[in-house]
Amino acid sequence: MMKITKLVSNIVLGRGCIRELKAFAGELLPDRSGYDVFIVDSVHRNTGTWDQLTPDSGDLMMAVDVSAHEPKTEQVDELCGRIREEKGDALPRVVIGIGGGSAMDTAKAVSVMLTNPGSSADYQGWDRVKEKAVPKIAVPTLAGTGAEASRTAVLSGPVRKLGINSEQSMFNGVLMDPDLLESADPEQAFYTGMDGFIHAVEALNGSAINAMGRPFAEKSKEAIQRFFSGEGSAEELMVGSYLGGASIANSSVGVCHALSYGVSFYLGYRHGIANAIVFQRLEEFYGRDVEALRAMALRNGIELPQDVTAGVSSATLDKMAEMAYLLERDLISAMGEDYRRILPPERIVDLYRRM
Repeated sequence: MMKITKLVSNIVLGRGCIRELKAFAGELLPDRSGYDVFIVDSVHRNTGTWDQLTPDSGDLMMAVDVSAHEPKTEQVDELCGRIREEKGDALPRVVIGIGGGSAMDTAKAVSVMLTNPGSSADYQGWDRVKEKAVPKIAVPTLAGTGAEASRTAVLSGPVRKLGINSEQSMFNGVLMDPDLLESADPEQAFYTGMDGFIHAVEALNGSAINAMGRPFAEKSKEAIQRFFSGEGSAEELMVGSYLGGASIANSSVGVCHALSYGVSFYLGYRHGIANAIVFQRLEEFYGRDVEALRAMALRNGIELPQDVTAGVSSATLDKMAEMAYLLERDLISAMGEDYRRILPPERIVDLYRRM
């Protein structure tokens, strides 16, 4: 069976290249008749990143607060409503997402929903998008999620956490400035990096990976582990994050991501932290890599959360277990078609109780 793999086709990497953002957008999309939409993590009003942006008079600057939660479908719908209220039926030339995975996923989803009817909740799942999205550019200020390279815009909806998984979610260009990583909170930077590390581990241990995805995942894991072991550079870390996102189009995640969605949705933990909470209890699946994550946490002065499910009701744990099965493709990659027998609901609940 033929599989066509789509990768981001335009990448700029270099210290200080944020200053070339408008020029980069102009090269990708030379038609200047439209306006640009900047979707920026609101934390960057205070880091200096906001001040380095150079919008034109007709552009829209939209700060998004993702400090308390990950992107929500209602938030995406509200942003699209604000853009239409301001600009009517005129579509932007480009949507630029600046921040970590949450800000970039928000930008992806907005670019999709500006050309597709209904609510973003209608598009959670695989290949539900019908209309071509508005072009978009990623400017990551954290490294690890791989959102800058992947085809998924992860959103929490009214009833589930699930991505808009489509080629229309992919960025048209990525601008990677290692200087922007310096503004990140060290703990947030660690958990974001561990998201990328876990991506790579799960991909490499799953059956869904192909010959193109494997070297991406291997190099991603190596670069992230080197950085958080004190050996690698910020440039390497950003490349590792990108390669991790690129690997997912040619592989899959696994048990950790399937279980972490319930930890995020029901317990309120952000994606990277939720993955670390789950991963540290998956020795039977990922062995030495679990020990490697613990060692990186120790070296970076990070105390991994413990006892997060203490006091959680049995009914909620059952719902969390059922949510894990929504990632069927990933569980099949990790355990095969018989994954429900290998990992029945009661076993998932037992794993949650150990967290």
